[in-house]
Amino acid sequence: MPVKPVTVSAQWVRAAVVAAQHIPDPAGPGEYRDAAEVLRGIGLIQLDPLTRVSTAQRLTSLTRLPRKYRAESVDAALWPAEAPVSFESFTKVACVFPLQDWPLLHLRRQKFREKYAPTLGESIRAQIIEVVGSQPRGVQIGTIETALGSARTTGWNWSEIKQAAELMVRMGDLVITSRQGVVRLFDLPERALPQQLREADQLPPDELRAGLARRAAGSLAVMTVADFAHHYHLSKTDAAHGIDLAGLVPVAVEGWRETAYCLPQLLEENYDDVGLGEVRQARLIGPFDPLLRDRGRARRIFDFDYTFEAYVPRDKRLYGHYVMAVLSGAELIGRTDLQRVGDVLQLNAVFPESGRPARSVTARTKAAASTLARQLGTAVQLPGESGQSVRVNSSQTVS
Repeated sequence: MPVKPVTVSAQWVRAAVVAAQHIPDPAGPGEYRDAAEVLRGIGLIQLDPLTRVSTAQRLTSLTRLPRKYRAESVDAALWPAEAPVSFESFTKVACVFPLQDWPLLHLRRQKFREKYAPTLGESIRAQIIEVVGSQPRGVQIGTIETALGSARTTGWNWSEIKQAAELMVRMGDLVITSRQGVVRLFDLPERALPQQLREADQLPPDELRAGLARRAAGSLAVMTVADFAHHYHLSKTDAAHGIDLAGLVPVAVEGWRETAYCLPQLLEENYDDVGLGEVRQARLIGPFDPLLRDRGRARRIFDFDYTFEAYVPRDKRLYGHYVMAVLSGAELIGRTDLQRVGDVLQLNAVFPESGRPARSVTARTKAAASTLARQLGTAVQLPGESGQSVRVNSSQTVS
């Protein structure tokens, strides 16, 4: 017999979703000590190379770490020189995952193998594996290309060898668990991964499906089938099946058309009064953060309509080149256009959400930008400094 969904408020969901991300007050100690702990806690971090403020993995990690934590320590924690703690792969986009979650993505790797292995061909796979195996600690893509007499990859103009190697990562023939500076190193799973993780690939498929759904629910807190599917780039059929197997509880969220699901213990939490009062502290949320990376989900949960405008022509941008959201309590109260110029983090504009007082949002945004600047090891250029003002909206400037 189907379980009747428990009705919860939209406010309860917002607070539960934010609480699951463990974002501390700027002056607070926080739950996580380093970026590796952040990754283990939230399950995946989307990667993106744009550095107008900082890289995506640094921004996502810094938001969840105390303000004393420094940006340059993020990559060292995610890709340490000693034992690996993460692996890189793809949802729809490139992400880094905690090493212990390797088995949970086995079925996705298997699907890729079934789809692409026949067209990729055994010869090219064997040649790439031979080159990678000849290097004791992994190898850059350029080294593989040179060894096989291939053209070199430049930007998004990938060589045939680069395309093949990336497919082999998705299939599990190769794995990326370390980097040399910012350059990814391709390695062999049997060399880079602990044996117990590789053996866990052989768990029953339904156990892996249920584990992946519980993992997503732990990070997303409250999720629809579509939310889960987007998070790991699954089909809705596979996502629904995983939720059924995981023992998640159905919930009816006020104002939502679709049924949502959560871990049973989450319903024991009282989130209805969280975030309703005045909150003076804020943190900045990057465009690829788990709270924003699914734009439709952010709109549904926070009533926050976000478009990443870095690739939008300048004269058609509404907010700016690289815009971060402003999180205060359990609410996204505004957005800000930021830019790192040398050793200065420049606050270009602040945009309060509709109905939010401009002065309060601007003050909290300035404080949040100061926290981020400290983590980045930069100064912050705020209103009134060097004669600059922060644009609050099209008709109002706060000096």
